Amino acid sequence: LAGDRVPRAVLLVLEYNPAALFINLMRYALIDSYTWDQLPPLAWAAAAGWALLCGVAGFVYFWKAEETYGRG
Repeated sequence: LAGDRVPRAVLLVLEYNPAALFINLMRYALIDSYTWDQLPPLAWAAAAGWALLCGVAGFVYFWKAEETYGRG
C-alpha cells in the first residue's frame, strides 16, 4: 500500500489496527523469511498498548455490569 496515492494517515491506521498488527507479529514469530524490518515501527509497543487498552476496557465494562448479569 505504500505509494503516492495513499495518505500517510490511512497507512498508519491500516498498519496499527489490532488485527493487522497481531497478524504481522505472528508472521514474524512463525515465518523465518519474515524479518524484523518488515514489521511496522514500534509494533511490539503498539501490540502491548492494544492489549492493555482492551484488558482495562473489558474489566471496567464487566465490573460496571456486574449487578445486572447472573441474577436469573
